[in-house]
Amino acid sequence: MTEDHDSNAIHAAPATKANWGKRLIVGGVVAVTVFGAGAVAFAHGDWNRGKFMRGFMEYRVEQVLTDVGATADQKDKIKALFKTTMQDVRPERGERKQMREEVMKLLEAPTIDRNAIEALRAKHVAEIDAKSKTIAKAVADAAEILTPDQRKKLVEEIGDFGHGHDQP
Repeated sequence: MTEDHDSNAIHAAPATKANWGKRLIVGGVVAVTVFGAGAVAFAHGDWNRGKFMRGFMEYRVEQVLTDVGATADQKDKIKALFKTTMQDVRPERGERKQMREEVMKLLEAPTIDRNAIEALRAKHVAEIDAKSKTIAKAVADAAEILTPDQRKKLVEEIGDFGHGHDQP
């Protein structure tokens, strides 16, 4: 059984002001996701992988800023913001190990303390939420550094990230 698809067909709605707004929102969400995923990957990797990811993320930020026509001043401001944000969301040394040990201690206890498990979960969700807010603020701050035209180019640029990975 085969399906007949025209892979060259373009099914995009014409660009309108309403579509532009939707694209900006989607682009913002994608930016938060890309930035957040990079921050999480950087923060949770071992030393070598974290160092590699930091270098890769710095490279991608530079590349995207160049592609949207950012000035040297804009690049410097956004890179400084990126660096500060990465430091703010990075977990403290040993934080993951400590959380794992807390979970293991709760699970190996003779009696399962559901309240303690829930408290631990809530604590870590609150920490992740705070870091997510920091990332979202940084994305908004970076967007304000760029001009509206540069932000439009940014949306187009990051809209292509990962294109094709969700295809069957």
